[in-house]
Amino acid sequence: MIEVNEAQCQAIGRRLRSQTVQADEFLCVPATLEEAQQEANYWAFAIAICQHTKSLEGVIAGRWRRGWDYLISASRRSLAEFASAPAMAQIDAGRLAAMLSDDFDPARSTVDRVEERLGQLHDVARVLLEQYEGQAMNLYCQAGGRILGEGGIFQRLAAIPAYTDPLDKKAQLLVGQLDAAGVWPLADPQNLRVCMDYHAMRVALRTGIVEVTDPGLRIALRQKAQVSDEINHAVRRAVSDACDRVIVHGGVSVFEFDKWIWHLGRSCCFYDHEPICGPRTCHKMEICTYIRAVDYACPGKCSLDGACKGSRDDAYKTFWETNVYTEFY
Repeated sequence: MIEVNEAQCQAIGRRLRSQTVQADEFLCVPATLEEAQQEANYWAFAIAICQHTKSLEGVIAGRWRRGWDYLISASRRSLAEFASAPAMAQIDAGRLAAMLSDDFDPARSTVDRVEERLGQLHDVARVLLEQYEGQAMNLYCQAGGRILGEGGIFQRLAAIPAYTDPLDKKAQLLVGQLDAAGVWPLADPQNLRVCMDYHAMRVALRTGIVEVTDPGLRIALRQKAQVSDEINHAVRRAVSDACDRVIVHGGVSVFEFDKWIWHLGRSCCFYDHEPICGPRTCHKMEICTYIRAVDYACPGKCSLDGACKGSRDDAYKTFWETNVYTEFY
C-alpha cells in the first residue's frame, strides 16, 4: 500500500544537514520546581486540545498568529488558570472561548469544536486530580521518566482519551516539549518519535520519502477522499518510519526534525495553496514561520527544491494527507 523510499530519505537527509533548526520560540525553561510543575500541567492541557487548529487566528500582543501559534500565545496569557487541574475541571465554553480570543471577548473567538475541546480539558483534569494529586509532574515521576513499558508515561497518559492515538501524536509532542525544556528529562529518549500529523504526512508524500504503491490509495490521496481509520493508520505508520530514516541521514534530533517538517508543512507546503517549489516563487514571506524556525536564507523557494520529488514531478505535488475526522491531530 505504502512503503519507505530509503534512497529518497537519504537525499532529503543530506539537504537537511545544511540547515540548523532554531530554538523553539515557545520553549520555556523553568527556574523552580513550582514553575516546572506549572509547565508540565500547562502543556498537558494545551496539547490535549491541539487538533484541527485551522480556525484559530488573530492578533496576540500585537502580532498576528494562527493555528498552534495562536493556541499557545493566547492560552499562555492565562497560564495560572490553564495550568490548574481544578480550574480546568470547571472550565466552560464561554471561558475557553474568552481565553482563545484576541481580547478575551468570547464572541470574537475563532475556536471551533468547543464541546470536544471542553471534554478533553475535563478529562485531563479528572485523571490528574484522581490519580496524580492534580500534578502532571507526578505522572512523570511515577513513570520513572520512561516513555514506554509497563507504567511508562504513554501507558499512563492513555487513561486520558485525548492521548490514546495509536501513534501517540499528542503524547510524543508532550514528552518532546517537556524533555526539551528540562521539565521531564527522559530515561529512554531513544523511544521518542516524530509527531504524526497532517503536515508531516503531506510533506512526506510530496517529497517521496514514502511511495504509495496502491493505485486506489494514490487516487484517494490526490482527490482528498475520505479514508478508513485502518488506511489512515497505515499511511501515518509508513511516514513515521520514513521520518526515522531521514533523522538518521540528517543527523538531527527527533525534536529538531519534528519542528523542521512541521514548519515546512505549514509554510512552503501548506494546505491552503499550491506548494512553493519548481516554477512557483514565494508569496508569503511576511507570514512564513519556516524561515523563522530554520536558518535558511530563503531565495523565494522551498529549501528542498530539487531534492523533493514534488518539485520535479507534478504527480507527487498533487498528494494530500489522509482525509479523516480525528481528535488526535
